[in-house]
Amino acid sequence: MAFRVVEPNPKKFLRWYTKAANKCYKGVLVKSDTGASPVAAAHDGATILGVVVEDQTAINSEVLIQGIAGTVMEVDIDPAAAKQTFAVTDLGTEYDIIVDGVEQFLDPDDTTGGFLTLVGYDNDRKVAYVTVLAADCLLPV
Repeated sequence: MAFRVVEPNPKKFLRWYTKAANKCYKGVLVKSDTGASPVAAAHDGATILGVVVEDQTAINSEVLIQGIAGTVMEVDIDPAAAKQTFAVTDLGTEYDIIVDGVEQFLDPDDTTGGFLTLVGYDNDRKVAYVTVLAADCLLPV
């Protein structure tokens, strides 16, 4: 139900501020949009910051974010998707996400506008291992 950085590196933490209208929850992939803002489906552009490390529910407040440039993340597969498993032939495919409230999932049914590159999977646990294209990251950390 959230993004998890596979090998977190505290030296890659960013301190950003929440967007005026947004709260940031642990495990949510965020982008810069006049403050940290959850990534929605059909993302494009070099705006992704990383994964929120701890909840920040106060607006316009500092939020701790794990930078993800060159990082592998684990993410749950959308439980409502038609496709529930991956195969070796899916590796390297770019998938989009689906947002359900504050939860984000990999959408294995959507490769249009995808920005998460599949680099591994665990079909038994219903998780995917993904990276974000460098061109979609705002900062190289």
